[in-house]
Order: sequence, then C-alpha cells, then structure tokens
Amino acid sequence: MAPPSIAELVDDPIGRYPAATVACFDPTRGELPRRVLDEHRTVEYLQRLAAVGAESLLIASSTGQGHLRTVAELEAWFQCAASADVGGALLMALLRPEDGPAVNERMLDLVAAAGYAAVFFRPGTDLPAGAADEAVAASLAPLVNAAADRGLAIGLYSVPDVSGLPLTAEAAARVLDAPGGERVVAIKVTERDYDTSTRVFLRDGRLSRLKIVQGWDPHLARALGDGPASDPAGRQRAGITSGLMALAPQQYLHLIRAAEQGDWAEVGEAQAAVNRLFAAMQDDPNHFADLQRAKYAMGLGHPLLATIREGQAARIMTALESVPRSADRRRLAAGLDLMGDGPFHEALLALQAE
Repeated sequence: MAPPSIAELVDDPIGRYPAATVACFDPTRGELPRRVLDEHRTVEYLQRLAAVGAESLLIASSTGQGHLRTVAELEAWFQCAASADVGGALLMALLRPEDGPAVNERMLDLVAAAGYAAVFFRPGTDLPAGAADEAVAASLAPLVNAAADRGLAIGLYSVPDVSGLPLTAEAAARVLDAPGGERVVAIKVTERDYDTSTRVFLRDGRLSRLKIVQGWDPHLARALGDGPASDPAGRQRAGITSGLMALAPQQYLHLIRAAEQGDWAEVGEAQAAVNRLFAAMQDDPNHFADLQRAKYAMGLGHPLLATIREGQAARIMTALESVPRSADRRRLAAGLDLMGDGPFHEALLALQAE
C-alpha cells in the first residue's frame, strides 16, 4: 500500500496511520561541554532506517534523559532530517509548548514547508505540577489550531517522564473539541502504568476515531492485543512509536507482522526479547530506558551533555547475548549494527551469523 497523504491520515486515522514509527536517534559529534548534530551521519542513519522498512520517522524535540536541544539545534535537526531521502516514509515532528508561541509558529512553518506529515504536542514543562485538565487543554489548543492552519495532521503525546505531568483522556477530548481538533489523528502514550494510561485512551468513546500509539515498549504486545477490541469494526486501533525501534527496526517490524497475522504467541516471544534490551538500559524500573546508551553502542555518538559511563553500553550486549531464541538475537543484532561501524560491530556480526 502506498504511504498515506496527510488528507488520508486525517480522514481515516485508524486505517491509515502507520503501524510503527521510529523515534529516531540524533547522531552527534564533538566534545563536551556541548556536542553538535552530525548532519552527514544523521542523513545516512535515517536513510538506513527507511531502507530496512521503517514507514514513519519521528524527529523529536529532546533526546531523553534530560539531554534537551536548544531551539537552534531543534531547527537544524528538523531541516537535516527533511534532507534525507527516506522514500515513502513519513516524517513527524515533536514540538515543545514551553518554547513559546513565536518559536512554535516558526517551527510549524518549517516542518510544513519541509514536507512533514504530522506534528505532535505534549503538555509543556512550564505548566505547574498537577495542572487541571482545563489548563492543559487550554495550553495545547492554540498550538493545535496553528498546526491545523498549516494543513498538518496532529498528534497528542503523554510522556510524564519528560513533561512532568501526563496528558489525560479528558484533556485530550477537550483539545479535540477546540478549533483544529478535527485534524488530531493519534495519541501517543509513554507511561509506565498501562491500565491507567493506554487502556483508558483505548476505552474512551470520545477518542474512538483516533489511533492510540503505545510508547512504553514493554506494553506493546498488550496494546496490540487490545487494539481491535476497542474498535466496533475490529480494526487495529493500537500502534507503536518507539525509541527502542531506533536500535531494533527489524525486530519491531517482525513483531508488527506477527500481530497482523494474529500470531500472538510469536508477538509475546518477540516482545520478551525486546524487553531484555529495554531493561538493560534502565537504572530504575519506574523510569524509561536511557536509550542514549544504545545510540553510543550503534556508533552514533554520545549524548549532547552527559557521558556514557563505562559498562553501560556493554550491558546492552550482555542482554542481547542472553536472548534465548537465535532468530531474535539475529534481528536485534542487525538493528544495533545498522551503521556497520559501531564499537560492537564485530560482536554483532558474529551474532548475525549464528
């Protein structure tokens, strides 16, 4: 099937929104106190993701674990990504409400002109802790309307590890009722507790036309299992947007195919292998994995600010070697070796040859 147009995304989010989107790494070079985007490496990386079958690429406003980009860095990241030849893969952008209206208007102009299909907004970090749903919706509504005016498809995003507070189903429903809300196509949910987040979004009738996109990776199999039951026609309402897919595209595409075929036993096995890598990058099970370690392991550079401590990246290899099934190990090794020249290249080649 050909990639959807923006109009098709808006008209049929459940049927046309991509099954899986890679939340992409940002290849970097240089030294502290501030590293910079490696634009040549970025283009190569995005093109390799598309070449192995990634249908959608999210260019995010932060690299996780507090390594925030400046506004100028974010602008360069969006422009560089748009210069990559990713074939029919969709480009999506994640913006930050706390950057203010003027910056966000400029970024929306940039991504619309550059051919991005969709833009995501999460609650801003400038909101007070415990902000009411009305306040969250009121802060997002002008941005949604501005994105709608530029003809973009729009996503909402709950990621309390970054924003400090979640997006609730009530706040999301209020945004949908505001001007421009008719162009909202998806809600991405990256929360540790599935039952109080993803499950609630799937069951809320006010959101029934939207794709609900799972972002906390250990919940993928459960979300994909629940997705069809939340649609009267039995369509798959759950999708994936994953930072872990940035290091394991082949494994995630395999998992998606198994779900499409209804092979839930295989989905569970593939999920279990992914979970080992996810846990290897967690220092605290209540917080999301530090994917910057995988970025380093892939040869894509260090985080913008902090360094990778000795042994952190090696834990990923230890976890990979402990994956029971050889097919899972091969797919995961191929993803980690996507660039073919990272610090673990030889060991990853050996795993792929098993």
